[in-house]
Amino acid sequence: MDPAAKLLLLHVLAASAILTPNTARGAAGASCMPHERDALLAFKRGISSDPMHLLASWRKDGEADCCRWRGVRCSNRNGHVLKLQLGNVHASDLYQLTNTALVGQISHSLLSLDHLVHLDLSMNYLNGSSSSHIPEFLSSMVNLRYLNLSGIPFSGRVPPHLGNLSKLQCLDLSEGQFLYSDNISWLASLPVLQYLSMSMIDLSTIVDWPDVVNMIPSLNVLSLRSCALLRANRSLSRINHTNLESLDLSGNNFSHPMASSWFWNLTRLQYPLP
Repeated sequence: MDPAAKLLLLHVLAASAILTPNTARGAAGASCMPHERDALLAFKRGISSDPMHLLASWRKDGEADCCRWRGVRCSNRNGHVLKLQLGNVHASDLYQLTNTALVGQISHSLLSLDHLVHLDLSMNYLNGSSSSHIPEFLSSMVNLRYLNLSGIPFSGRVPPHLGNLSKLQCLDLSEGQFLYSDNISWLASLPVLQYLSMSMIDLSTIVDWPDVVNMIPSLNVLSLRSCALLRANRSLSRINHTNLESLDLSGNNFSHPMASSWFWNLTRLQYPLP
């Protein structure tokens, strides 16, 4: 991710207050719910390798309060799991996943975490229970406000059912070089989305992406880097998005130089990256 985009993402997360003030690691307040503890243990059973011992504290015979487990944040008020922060912080790109990443499956048990608002599984060797596709059941986790699946070697079509996650403020599917999408109209169903990265996903058949972008009025950060965009240059002038602060279209094969005039309507743009 571009450093400027990272900075803006932090700003977006802080401004949107994704987690409430009643959130902590479980050091105080209510203990976790037993059924949510079981769901986390079921998720761990789907992991075949954990070289950095990220889930070492997730033990049935260990700490009973799962809110104290590494990577888990709960509500101090009621003990519900609100956040899973399992991204691989030891890898900055796909070439560094070896010997640091979680390996295994993304368990359906996550559906039992029905208060979850923040899910980060980035930069790990994970897949769905029966394929290497993005698990469609994630689209049923309708309370999610933050979803980061970047750097996971998924393949196939990006499921349009992700449009069911109408509360999403941040969606990161970047580094998805084995993924493609032939229709991104579902993005218009995410009315409060502020951060979107689909870098390296094959969008070569899509020509109406500027129109879709215009239908997400809250968007601050957009990265479509290296998405094989070929024929969208005629539509660029239709972008009329006054909230965009960071835009990355680098690495695309536009057939002729883009006229600078299409930036004129992006009055808040701080980090244009054409």
